[in-house]
Amino acid sequence: MKRTTNLIAGVILVLLVLSISSCNKKEEQQNVLEQKEQYSNKEKELKDKEDFLKIKEEQLKQWEERLKKADSTLLASGKDSEKLSKDSVLTSKDSAKLKEKALKEKKMEEKEKELNKRLDNPKIAVNDYLEYIQRGVGDSKTFDANMKKASEVWENRTSDSFKKNYKNVKKFTVVEEPKVLSQKGGNASVKVKVKQSMVGADGKETEKESVITYNLIADKNGKWKIKSNLVK
Repeated sequence: MKRTTNLIAGVILVLLVLSISSCNKKEEQQNVLEQKEQYSNKEKELKDKEDFLKIKEEQLKQWEERLKKADSTLLASGKDSEKLSKDSVLTSKDSAKLKEKALKEKKMEEKEKELNKRLDNPKIAVNDYLEYIQRGVGDSKTFDANMKKASEVWENRTSDSFKKNYKNVKKFTVVEEPKVLSQKGGNASVKVKVKQSMVGADGKETEKESVITYNLIADKNGKWKIKSNLVK
């Protein structure tokens, strides 16, 4: 009976040792798998970083090439009619200043174009023109200056033509505000109703009401200019 008890105890002890050993092996295998996964993740992260650095290096190389081309262009266009001698070759500092100036001018030009596209429209151009006429007619001291400004709103008109047309006008009034009739691309039409009081050759003052349609065109900067008009 005692031997049987010892035998059972021995079997239980062996099973217990095997169970513990099996658990340890599973933990070791789990640790190995986790280490492999961590290693794989680190490898992937390292490869991604290497790829990213290669892309940045390529971008830097392209940027340097563009700078070299810009320097060459600035040097070549320094003077139209003169060749640069060895003594007048630009230093790197001079080249950088020229390049910075060219970039600033380019940005200002683009900003001006964008501003004109956003804020300027054919109705504003006509409003400005009519305002100059009203100011000139209402104040003889500023007549010439305002006729000159009025001519600048047109595509191709001199201030002398406005001086001649409005020298006998004593009063100029906008009866109905300008209204855009059509606008497509760089062309537009704006209609406005005005009233003028004029002094004739006999010295008598007369009033005349007119409906004027202005045809406008946008210049290369997107600014509207009056091309022609039709009076009814």
